[in-house]
Amino acid sequence: MAPITTKKSKAAKKFVVDVSAPVDNGVFDQEGYVKYLVEHIKVEGIVGNLGDEISITSEGTKVVVVSNTKFSGKYLKYLTKRYLKKNQIRDWIRFVATKQNQYQLQFYSVAEDDEEEADEE
Repeated sequence: MAPITTKKSKAAKKFVVDVSAPVDNGVFDQEGYVKYLVEHIKVEGIVGNLGDEISITSEGTKVVVVSNTKFSGKYLKYLTKRYLKKNQIRDWIRFVATKQNQYQLQFYSVAEDDEEEADEE
C-alpha cells in the first residue's frame, strides 16, 4: 500500500520592484504599472486570472508582487520591459536586479567620457 502523504503548501514568493528614481523624475506612472501587471500576468495560461494566487500592491515607491503559484523574476522583467516599451521610455530606463527577488528601475548612466571624446574631435 502507498504511504499517505500530505500536500505541502508552497511558501509565498515575494518580488519587490523599486521604482523611486523614475517616479521622482516624473517620467514613470506607478499606478499605471501596477494596473498593467494586474491585467497582463498569466496564471495557468489565462491572462488576468490572478485570483488569490498573486497579489500586487504599491507601497510608497515600491511595487510588491506576492505569489503563491508558479511565478518567476524573469517573467516580471519581461512584463516590465513590455510596459516600458509601450510607454516609449525603454530607451532611458532599465530593469536591474539588486538582490534575489529585489529589482530596481534605473536610468541608463551616460558616461562623461563620451562627451569628452566628442569635444576632442
